[in-house]
Amino acid sequence: MPKDPKPNGDSKNTDLFSRINIDKVRKLRPLKIDYSRVRKLELIDKNNRKPQTFNEYTRLVPKKKLKATEKARPAFARDLVHLKDFSVQWYFPKKVLVLVNSTLLPSIQASINQYVADLAYEGLWAEVHAIAGGTPAEMRDFIKSRNPLGVVMVGSLPTAWFEMADDFFGSAEFPCDLYYMDLTGTWNDPDGDGKFSEHPTNVAPEIWVGRIWTPTNNGNDAAMINDYFARNHAYRKGQFGYSNKALAFVEDDWIGFGDCAFDSMFLPANIEAITDPTATTGARYKAEVQQHRAWAQINAHSSPGGHSISAPGGGEWIPSAYLRDTNPPNAYFYNLFACSNALFTQADYMAGWYIFDKSGGSVCNGLVAVGSTKTGSMLLFENFYGPMGLGKNIGDAFVDWWKALGADHDLGERQWYYGMTILGDPTLNWWSGVVPQPRTPKTEDVFDHFPRLTHFNWDPIGLPGVTYNIEIDAFGAISAGKWAAEVGATWFVSGALIDHNFEHMFVGAQKGRWRVRARVVGRTCPWSDWQYFKYTI
Repeated sequence: MPKDPKPNGDSKNTDLFSRINIDKVRKLRPLKIDYSRVRKLELIDKNNRKPQTFNEYTRLVPKKKLKATEKARPAFARDLVHLKDFSVQWYFPKKVLVLVNSTLLPSIQASINQYVADLAYEGLWAEVHAIAGGTPAEMRDFIKSRNPLGVVMVGSLPTAWFEMADDFFGSAEFPCDLYYMDLTGTWNDPDGDGKFSEHPTNVAPEIWVGRIWTPTNNGNDAAMINDYFARNHAYRKGQFGYSNKALAFVEDDWIGFGDCAFDSMFLPANIEAITDPTATTGARYKAEVQQHRAWAQINAHSSPGGHSISAPGGGEWIPSAYLRDTNPPNAYFYNLFACSNALFTQADYMAGWYIFDKSGGSVCNGLVAVGSTKTGSMLLFENFYGPMGLGKNIGDAFVDWWKALGADHDLGERQWYYGMTILGDPTLNWWSGVVPQPRTPKTEDVFDHFPRLTHFNWDPIGLPGVTYNIEIDAFGAISAGKWAAEVGATWFVSGALIDHNFEHMFVGAQKGRWRVRARVVGRTCPWSDWQYFKYTI
């Protein structure tokens, strides 16, 4: 394969190949990509800036014992008050732990309350704690004590670092969120320097972790985090668009990746794979990153500060400032096969600008970016996209991908994967935003006609192969003074509907409510919010 023309930076070791032992990996989907001779990623930066060091990071971290303060759940509307208290009737037995920097929380409390309510509506119990101080060990012990399904970390929180003396190009030190995902394994720091260097037993993770850490204000930019949660809420409610298309932008050294195994999740017709070295230019990257898609995988030599994009006759350096200041990206989800691009502790890290939005100008669609804090990135894409193709969210699929690596992590796996992290909300995926918008009856509509033939209508979903279900509830029809859902029942749920309207003879002179959801090629999407109406006759 041709070498990547670099605008500037270190070009050594471009002909090294992967040391990944494919035979030990459990294959969740057949592996169509040959990973046995994958060219290494390189740390490339036009300005020769080095990634943040552990000592630079620790100078910004307060030295205080961890204090975790549980916050009360927000108020719920009367008709959803049954979601306020935990019950296995409504919620998955394990909780989502939302940990928020304590100094940041007062400025984003309303956003966190809305997020808790959004998760509750979808059947996920969220427990919020304000976190002050703490070491990684204290944080891990606290997470373990709460036994969560996963953790959403908001703002600057204790970060575990790992060091390797035998990394790709020598020694390396980097944030390692696997430490918080693997709650039963052994992690050692034999030289006592504050960085782990050994992970010998029980290496597979039990939970997922997502970081909502802004590239400004040391991870604690309240305005950006409020904006992120506002877009998150709008997306969940079908008000921020949707897509079931994907992009694989594959730089010259990895032509063999093809469509990056996106066909494990999407129909081939919905995937655009750009692999021709004459096509993967800086101009093409800029054009494609502006296209409206569900997922994009960007494969490029990189640094925390940008991407190095090759081209015949010379390459182009795309700095993080391009996404920050010029054109924010338009896909919702990203897999960044991009060396150190997700080094979230470093100011202005580029992966952050895939999901955070500076005020003014165009709107950033990004909600999640999967990437690495070190030289290395994800391989075995089939084991990540395959579980999502079966309906798992990003966090659960990420855990599956890790577990499939086997009972131990050899040198090659530590080199490639130990910087892997999820930036954003792991409870999402592309279908989370495919939510029909109800039209009629509108909330608070009152009817006085008999018979009570009711016409329901909603905006159609603009994707092929869509069907719908409508749920109609009648207040007090199953249990006096309650909605059916409050006693774990349903009043009426339709079968698959092709049209975006429905007629129903309502039960009586009482309050009613309805909601609708879509199914896209077998994928069941979330319910819309309830719409309320009333019959007086």
